[in-house]
Amino acid sequence: MPLSCPVCRAADAREVFRKEFNVSCNCYFEGRRLYPANEGRVSYVECLGCGFLWAPELHGWDPQTFKRRIYNEEYGLADPPFAFERPTRLAAWVARFARPGMRVLDYGGGEGLLARSLREVGIDAVSWDPFYDSSGKPTESFDLVTCFEVVEHVPDQRRLFFELASLSRGGVCVFLTLLRPERVEGDWWYASPRNGHISLHSAASLRRVCEDVGLALRSFSGEVHAMARTPSQLATLDLPPVTVSGTPEHQLDSRSR
Repeated sequence: MPLSCPVCRAADAREVFRKEFNVSCNCYFEGRRLYPANEGRVSYVECLGCGFLWAPELHGWDPQTFKRRIYNEEYGLADPPFAFERPTRLAAWVARFARPGMRVLDYGGGEGLLARSLREVGIDAVSWDPFYDSSGKPTESFDLVTCFEVVEHVPDQRRLFFELASLSRGGVCVFLTLLRPERVEGDWWYASPRNGHISLHSAASLRRVCEDVGLALRSFSGEVHAMARTPSQLATLDLPPVTVSGTPEHQLDSRSR
């Protein structure tokens, strides 16, 4: 049965590589496998229409399986900056462009450090993350929604972007997700199952999903993006430069991945 693209619904996809489940992005920075056990290979396929790259098997998991197999006590090996360095640095970045009086939501904010750091400098910020918060997701709208390195973890892209559109109604959503290269034959370090990176956009697929939820998109780089109801809201948005993902120095040979 042909695979249907989660973004554009085209039934025209091809496998581009397989990767061992326990390969993480940090393996490429360290130059070695950090989770030694082999647990089976994960297929990554790309849509030949919009270029969206995804892992169909993991798209079928429920939240409990993600929590048990990926977002567990060993997740820090896959993404060391997750707990402290990244949210602290990004809070300082957001504080440079969040205007006084804004209400801010950090969507998918993990343990909530980014929002707490913003509150410490006088910004009205809250956090919500389905894997860390037992309370229901917010229902009100916010002046600014941040969504940092979340998009690539979510199977249902259309639902995610509809939620972000609703939460930022009248405001702006600033989000970080690394766009895939034009060619990913054989391997791409960011497509690593153990990180939960299972939904990876091309420039075209990102435009498509934003259009489908009625939002204008502005990409400041291959990693930094913003969306809002109108292009005029984005035209005046001045985001300072920031680099989040970095580039690993190492490759993993085919036997290691």
